[in-house]
Amino acid sequence: MSDISHGPDWWQDEKGKWHPPNDVSNLGTGKTANDFVTEPDNTNEVTEENITHHFMSRYGMDSEPLDPEMIRDLRKAKEDTKWAPYKGNSRVRFMRPQAPSDLFSGLIGIGAGFLLVISIFLDWAKASGSLLQGSVKPIRDSNGVGVLCLGLLVAVFAVLLLLGKRKRWVGLATLVLGIAAVSLTVFSIIDITNTSEKIPADLVQRFPNIDIAYANEAKLDVTEGLWLALGGAFAAFLAGISGLKRHI
Repeated sequence: MSDISHGPDWWQDEKGKWHPPNDVSNLGTGKTANDFVTEPDNTNEVTEENITHHFMSRYGMDSEPLDPEMIRDLRKAKEDTKWAPYKGNSRVRFMRPQAPSDLFSGLIGIGAGFLLVISIFLDWAKASGSLLQGSVKPIRDSNGVGVLCLGLLVAVFAVLLLLGKRKRWVGLATLVLGIAAVSLTVFSIIDITNTSEKIPADLVQRFPNIDIAYANEAKLDVTEGLWLALGGAFAAFLAGISGLKRHI
């Protein structure tokens, strides 16, 4: 017996004294279950004095001395346990709460992606006035291809919102894609409008004998395809704002 521990297998009693591993004579309090009061009590009231007899009579528990080998095994297991590991050597997998599906933002994003993709297969502008034929096919233009890629990406991030991946970067990415889609479609409208205004002057320059009034009637009209793309772009922008705001 000593006041300090001399090894990992030494154990400490209730008085604070340390004992070698082979000293089990004073283990714990040195008592067994038989040392407690086991006198029956006819009052049917469980107290500190008759609790041992209560469990022995009800559950058939027999008093057994404490096994020093078992105590040493438990103490060694406790000493070998690495508590609260930070990284690397822990195999414990913690369950993360699953965020609910963001139906509002996800459905708006799905609709926005659908509109953007569908608009690529429609005409964005058609010839009118004195122009007999001609149209603007977005699938053949870099602006149209860009809108197609943006629409597909918006749909992908909208699916992530529907699956409950409500991280901030999902909403932020959708918002950025929406801004890019709005900018691209607005630029396309401005480009078609400017092209339409230049058509009469180009006709007069190419055909000097053409009637000026007839040439001035030539223009391009923005059709439903481009308006559909603009609507899908704004819907993607709203889906991004909603997804980001709901996460924050």
